[in-house]
Amino acid sequence: KQWYQRRVRGAELEHVSEINPEIKMELARMLDEPSRGGKGWRELANELGYQYEIKGRAGSDNPYLVSPTVSLLNRWQFTNTATVENLLKSLYSIERSDCACLLEAKYNVILIECLTTV
Repeated sequence: KQWYQRRVRGAELEHVSEINPEIKMELARMLDEPSRGGKGWRELANELGYQYEIKGRAGSDNPYLVSPTVSLLNRWQFTNTATVENLLKSLYSIERSDCACLLEAKYNVILIECLTTV
């Protein structure tokens, strides 16, 4: 499988650190406690190469604890692969097209999966 990106109306894919905080919180709402049988922040962490537990507030009402999704994105942003494009690929890889669509709408970008033979 090879990923291709198609940019719509010249949108640039940005670094994850530039994601609007409201978008991060919406992703957190969707990934912190996924619906039954859905994949969430743990699967995303694994897809991004994190094998350890990200601490956060999942399942807690404590407002002082950070969302595990936000914690993951904040930690990942210091890597050289932390782009919106790679986040989109990872979200599609864990079958969370709902989360990917949220980002695609914000950045006016569509990622298309194509099979190629080499």
